[in-house]
Amino acid sequence: MTPKQATFTVEYLKDLNATKAAERAGYAHPNVQGTQLLSNPVVRDVVQQELDARAQRVRVDADWVIDQLEREATNYQNSGSTRVRALELLGKHLGAFTPSRLEVTYSSGFFADV
Repeated sequence: MTPKQATFTVEYLKDLNATKAAERAGYAHPNVQGTQLLSNPVVRDVVQQELDARAQRVRVDADWVIDQLEREATNYQNSGSTRVRALELLGKHLGAFTPSRLEVTYSSGFFADV
């Protein structure tokens, strides 16, 4: 890993924004290079190792987040908007709002009154 890639990795872990991390690391074309860096196997592995280590340190994982959202959604002392937002995030996680695809076909026959 190059020093510049290492800087990118540190910057990426701050906010998980590849473009901004590439910009802060000094890359000339951060919009393109940020995503390219994340596709680099060495950089990707280092980032994943750091994210896993962070999850262990703070003891936060997807299950914990879902549990907290469920608590927010069912706590009637919270405002309605807080409960609705927690339910919305839970629904998105579960894929409850993905639109079903409807395919419509018809044979072309066009009639017009002239």
